[in-house]
Amino acid sequence: MNIINEFSRAGILLNAIKAPQAIFEKLCGNYDPDEIFRGKNFWKELGLNEKHQEKLSKLISENWHEKEFLRLEKIDARFITSKDLDYPAKLKDLKKPPVGLYVRGQANISLPSIAVVGTRKCSDYARITATNLAKAAAQKNIIIISGGARGIDTAAHRGALEADGVTISVFGTGIDRVYPAENRDLFSRILERGAVISEFPLGTGGESWHFPERNRIIVGMASRVVVVESPEGGGAMLTARAALEMKREVWSVPGRISDDVCRGTNELFNEGAKATVSVQDFIEKIIGKTEQLNLNFEEYLEAKPGELKNSAPNLSSEEKIVYSILQRQGGRLPDDIQRESKLDFATVQEALMNLEANGLIMNSAGRYSATA
Repeated sequence: MNIINEFSRAGILLNAIKAPQAIFEKLCGNYDPDEIFRGKNFWKELGLNEKHQEKLSKLISENWHEKEFLRLEKIDARFITSKDLDYPAKLKDLKKPPVGLYVRGQANISLPSIAVVGTRKCSDYARITATNLAKAAAQKNIIIISGGARGIDTAAHRGALEADGVTISVFGTGIDRVYPAENRDLFSRILERGAVISEFPLGTGGESWHFPERNRIIVGMASRVVVVESPEGGGAMLTARAALEMKREVWSVPGRISDDVCRGTNELFNEGAKATVSVQDFIEKIIGKTEQLNLNFEEYLEAKPGELKNSAPNLSSEEKIVYSILQRQGGRLPDDIQRESKLDFATVQEALMNLEANGLIMNSAGRYSATA
């Protein structure tokens, strides 16, 4: 597996010191990324503070980045940056998006997904509900994202796997760690059909502050967040509120008002969450119109314009390609769409104008998303 490209070395180093993504974008936009090795005067010019500079100097002096790539090769994993096509575009909506992600597994982590989260100490009712919700969504080819923790997270991952679907676990540790230990077999199964990801370097343990950081990645990647069961102070509540702040769609499963473990999820209805009244109702509402014009992504990547088997009415082949990309993941810049579609830039611009005129896509600050 070729895990190193022109952005990888700079990306993995800046990610390790938790530098802002804006620094990485500035480096790649204005310089050769390998100029990261020029030293402190250059780092200051980039905007790195003294703490970041000290950490970066230490890592480079130890040749840490090359050793990290060797460790990645040994576990058949990779590191992707925001310059890679499979970096989830929605992560850029975060206030502090990661420079990159460690990825282990087979799944394309930028495909449409929902997050299913909740408390570790869940009721049997909530565990069954999470399993059934994830299973039903996975049967509709929706990727299930969760955090790999005990309780609701584990139930969601298992539900997706029972449906032979794809699930992604976002770790609050390095992707080479197993936490909790009892989920070793589950994570092995996830790697066969999905992926485990993390922003933390290999070998990183499970510090308490890592998990709120992990939760923001879950929110950033998902189009929707479903909270199955959570007390008022639960970590899932922080996840849900972060999603609401980002204007992500949040669903909550009603619980008994007498149960402390349901107070958080019930409170979410006062904060704008939608009610998950049944598995069937939830699936029907999240699929909606998207099933009508859902093109096969694998197919269009290999096809030439005019050769797509699955057709949407009144759209040219080029427009179908662009529209399918935006259905798959919104928040795309025209440059992103051009690289992914392999169409020339003028064709992409024309397709965007026509799709927007027909109300199929919308433009927000230069980034395009499908409306259905």
